[in-house]
Amino acid sequence: MPRLKEEKSKIQNLMPHTTALEPLETDQWFVDSPEFSEFVATAKEIIATTNHNRIKTLDILEPYFAALLQKRDWLPEHFAQPNLEGGLGGGIGQWLLYRSQELTIFSLVIPPNSITPIHDHLSWGLVGLYQGKQEETVYRRLDKGQLEGFGDLQENKIPAILEEKKR
Repeated sequence: MPRLKEEKSKIQNLMPHTTALEPLETDQWFVDSPEFSEFVATAKEIIATTNHNRIKTLDILEPYFAALLQKRDWLPEHFAQPNLEGGLGGGIGQWLLYRSQELTIFSLVIPPNSITPIHDHLSWGLVGLYQGKQEETVYRRLDKGQLEGFGDLQENKIPAILEEKKR
């Protein structure tokens, strides 16, 4: 148990505006559709067979994720709507679709013509578009983050996860 508390403390230091969640006893489902259930089962199987190797997991999972995003009617309409009351601001909606010990899936809805500031998600995973379009600029940090509110950045043509693969 002390190890778990130590890990939670590390996470809270990295992301001070988040809530460390207690381990789940059962999976939490917020979307009830055969296509989504099949994707979750596939994702959990891939995670288990790749021994939680992020790069390998994402490589194998990506085509299944792309196939899910091509299908229509599996995502309930309210999970595809902006959220004017949400804490992310600008009407950005973040909707939890599924959560288990090893996997979290959510829908992020960004209203049309929105611009977000430069940010780091401090996480890894797959990003895909269910509808609409997205223009994205990826940056690589050149400094060590010593000055709060400042970053020496360089536009990066290669997504960070692909850059990690090259190492």
